[in-house]
Amino acid sequence: MNIVLVTRDQKLITPDSDSILEGITLDSVLQLAVDRGYAVEQRRVSIDEWRDGAASGEIVEAFACGTAAVITPIGEIKSPDFGIWMTEPAGERVSMQLRAELLDIQYGRAADRHGWLTRLDA
Repeated sequence: MNIVLVTRDQKLITPDSDSILEGITLDSVLQLAVDRGYAVEQRRVSIDEWRDGAASGEIVEAFACGTAAVITPIGEIKSPDFGIWMTEPAGERVSMQLRAELLDIQYGRAADRHGWLTRLDA
């Protein structure tokens, strides 16, 4: 599962990963975001940066993405020491727009502009 933070100035930030697994869903989501005009940064992200960015309004949304969940918005993070609450209204979440677009491509309801799909004939 990958975490993506969305800033108010239309940037998606996701932590770098040294995982042995390719992030196919993450790569697809980031490409769709770039297609929409978002900038993308892959770098180290601390929990303090996330917490402070959410509190200041710089980070307006957070979501998780991966093969099983596709995209799932993160509304809040709770710990005994602190909490992080995201404030982006549900209808305006870029995560849900990207999720709909990715699923539409996967199910053939939208054009596959990037050549991600392979047709299998029985």
